[in-house]
Amino acid sequence: MGSLRPDFLINLGSGSEGWTLVCEVKSDGQPRNVRYAALQVRDCIGRGPKGQRMYPVVIAPYISPASQAICKEMEVGYADLAGNSHLAFGDIYIDRQVTENPFHRRREQRSLFSPKSARVLRVLLTNPLRPWKVEDLARRARVSFGLVSNVRKMLVDREFGAAKRGDIRVSVPYRLLEEWQSAYVPARSARKLYYTALHGPKLQAAIEEAFAVNGFAKALNEKLPSLLLSSFSAARWLAPYARISGEYFYADEDGEQALVSHLKLEPVSRGENVVLDRPKDDGVYLESIEPKKGLRSTGLIQTYLELHATGERGREAAVHFRELAIDPVWKGLA
Repeated sequence: MGSLRPDFLINLGSGSEGWTLVCEVKSDGQPRNVRYAALQVRDCIGRGPKGQRMYPVVIAPYISPASQAICKEMEVGYADLAGNSHLAFGDIYIDRQVTENPFHRRREQRSLFSPKSARVLRVLLTNPLRPWKVEDLARRARVSFGLVSNVRKMLVDREFGAAKRGDIRVSVPYRLLEEWQSAYVPARSARKLYYTALHGPKLQAAIEEAFAVNGFAKALNEKLPSLLLSSFSAARWLAPYARISGEYFYADEDGEQALVSHLKLEPVSRGENVVLDRPKDDGVYLESIEPKKGLRSTGLIQTYLELHATGERGREAAVHFRELAIDPVWKGLA
């Protein structure tokens, strides 16, 4: 088969036909590796003896649904140690899928969607069409060049991103967002529950007063906001859905003091109608937006993730939010 050789061959019979399975083994079943392996075995078969029945197969510890789709698209069989397999040649058709990955790389998943990495992802997903240089992306997300390089590699390996001449951009934003939402856990260092007797226009006026005192930065490169509308409160301004009682905020100490003072908040253990979260990482403030003059909220991506993480009603609100707020920005990128 020329200088490019597969890892091993399996000769077998199917009825009166003889077949050779041309197998390539990879230690990592990431989409990029699987695509390369599929090209390898197809190339081996192209160099093989004329008239010999051969079928390409990729083998890895675990082949994810995304990698499985690549194999099927390229008409290459696959098998993994978790029990997934797809073989279709001659009279043979085997297609088996398992629901769990016993070799799940939790550390890598946590790394890609960790609070620091999330700074990079939020910047990239704000405008997926824009290619970013590593140094520009690091400066915008306020992280190290090394972290951006690591995120860049993970995105490319998992075929979420495309890299060219030192640039990186997200090539499949919806697929990346779907995986992120499944792995998302709110990164907060503290959550405080409060009650306010204010409601309606008086409550809204008090919120705007709190923001006027301490709600947003003079300039992004000088000081981060100290107070943000979040979750349902952010969505209420950006893409209104069914009425959800209560107000939700991200706040540091200054922002919390402003809210306590202007909303006349009283701490409670239950029956709260105001929820304040202190984020583990200030990155949630970086991509904040202004839904109304004088107010500041979490950005589109952060708001979507928070909605999706708040139960069935939140997931319904997240779908509505994506359709009204994110889809128009990502138009044509599905």
